[in-house]
Amino acid sequence: MSMVGLSMFLVAAHALTPKHVLMVVIDDLGYDDLGFRNSKQIKTPTFDKLAHGGIELSQYYVQPSCSPTRAALLSGRKPLHTGINFWIPNSAYGLRLNESTLADVLNARGFISHAVGKWHLGFFKTEYTPTFRGFSSFYGYYEGSEDYFAHTTSGGYDLHDEPTPRCGLGCTTIPWDEAGEYSTNLFSRRAIGVIEKHDADAAGLFLFLAYQGVHAPRQAPALYVKPYEDSIADPSRRTFAGMVSALDEGLANVTGALGAKGMLDDTLIIVTTDNGGPTTECSTTGQSNWPFRGSKCSVWEGGTRGTSFVYWAGLRATSAISPYGGLAHAADWLPTIVSALGAAPLRPNETLPLDGVDLWPSLVAGAASPRADVYYGISQDHKGPAVRDTDGFKLILSASGGGAGMWSRQQLPNASSMSVSVVLTIEELGIAAAAPARELLLAEGAAPDSELLYSLPADPGEHSPLPLDDPQNAAIAQRLRTRISEYEHDKVPQQTGDPSCPDFAPRNASQGKWIGPWCD
Repeated sequence: MSMVGLSMFLVAAHALTPKHVLMVVIDDLGYDDLGFRNSKQIKTPTFDKLAHGGIELSQYYVQPSCSPTRAALLSGRKPLHTGINFWIPNSAYGLRLNESTLADVLNARGFISHAVGKWHLGFFKTEYTPTFRGFSSFYGYYEGSEDYFAHTTSGGYDLHDEPTPRCGLGCTTIPWDEAGEYSTNLFSRRAIGVIEKHDADAAGLFLFLAYQGVHAPRQAPALYVKPYEDSIADPSRRTFAGMVSALDEGLANVTGALGAKGMLDDTLIIVTTDNGGPTTECSTTGQSNWPFRGSKCSVWEGGTRGTSFVYWAGLRATSAISPYGGLAHAADWLPTIVSALGAAPLRPNETLPLDGVDLWPSLVAGAASPRADVYYGISQDHKGPAVRDTDGFKLILSASGGGAGMWSRQQLPNASSMSVSVVLTIEELGIAAAAPARELLLAEGAAPDSELLYSLPADPGEHSPLPLDDPQNAAIAQRLRTRISEYEHDKVPQQTGDPSCPDFAPRNASQGKWIGPWCD
């Protein structure tokens, strides 16, 4: 029997397949921000326990900003096919209505789907909002960021309670009285309520829990920040650690609710970030992408190599190996989840052509990934594109194409005083941390407008590009350049909006202005 066959047999012997799916999306999480990667600083016992009991994906990729990744998570398709390459401002576009979502796919297989938290996939018309995209309920906000306590952004209040499918104007409730409550706690509480009300004997549950944390603004209740007063000297990082701790507590409470309902062992839990931490570009909240270079909004590894792991009790009976080193991308979750559930295979034309691949047999067997490469696309400010292959060779089409290209700080507690000393991964190269990106590139021997080729296994921090005057490197670069051309051959244009829709403006109610569809 093959390794894949043996693993699938062992899974079947344990508990057949998962019956429920919990997808937890952490906003703007840096690669080095959870305890199982940075155990000396931020304490995340719940994330750590699930990651250690599951499979961590060490070569997992997302898009450089939030909306493109969220579109990939829910559609199984990459930005070059959804036309969502950048985070969506308050413009008249969103995930196109002909795109099937993961919720649609699972509903067709007997699931009931609920969305809690951040949407950010378009809301200019009601039919773009979550309960029109396969979710039976939605509790959360439409935009990309807002105040964690006041729930305000763009001149209005953005918090919605939509209890039924296709819940449009006249159905949406604006919970004004929840102003002042921290959003992480609100979203955890609602997720628990969804679990408690779900009839697990009647249908599978798909819960899309997309937390606001740890996106800017940098805000956390004092009770979560106080435990770090003696261990983290940097006040930005200290508050950020409190934001992460609030998420960890929330996930503990949500998984506790699954356990109390007798659903935990039957639930496939997927945790993913939507992009790397914003350490330079797109501001910063206190994240670290160490040891990688770059930030959210860049196609360096720091902006695109994401934290993710999968947990299911049935994995204990397989030969699964963690961390899993095969290539993986956010678009892979849709076909992977369908496979993991043992559900009916995707039917022809049930979705638009997928970019995602089924990783499940490889994950449970610890086998090679079926993904041959990762196309990074472009960054928020049109930097890139880039591509990498299974051997870890990565080509960025120009030196300026990666973004600013700073390295994150590694935060290490001082053993004697427990104050934080900052260690920059570039210090060993003798490069000043404050140098502009152009000077950094020149210091590394790369002309600012040249292509950049890296070997990530040998140089994961993208410090030293390989010389392209070497014939072997030139051949690798040409092969990757051709692959980029193949990807871009059928790409669709970036969405720009509906010209018939007026400019965004908050809606009015007796209690005040609120954020909602403005083109209906």
